[in-house]
Amino acid sequence: MHLSFAAQALYLSAYKTGALVTPYEAQQVRAEAVRRWGYDQLRAEAVKAALFCSVMEPDAHSDRFEWAEATAALIEEPYHRA
Repeated sequence: MHLSFAAQALYLSAYKTGALVTPYEAQQVRAEAVRRWGYDQLRAEAVKAALFCSVMEPDAHSDRFEWAEATAALIEEPYHRA
């Protein structure tokens, strides 16, 4: 899983896949996820969710993964991606 921390936070968020998210909202989601779980646990939670979703809803998982990655790109430079 090569998503940035912001993308991982968005993947786990309550936003619907494809939702329009402002850069400010994306930063807030990332900050809240890091505050709640820390960086290591955020990665673990995102991996667990991705594994579950990839089995239960493979098409929805791919769409959500791509949406989270594209949305996070609004706030992160390539060198900030984890």
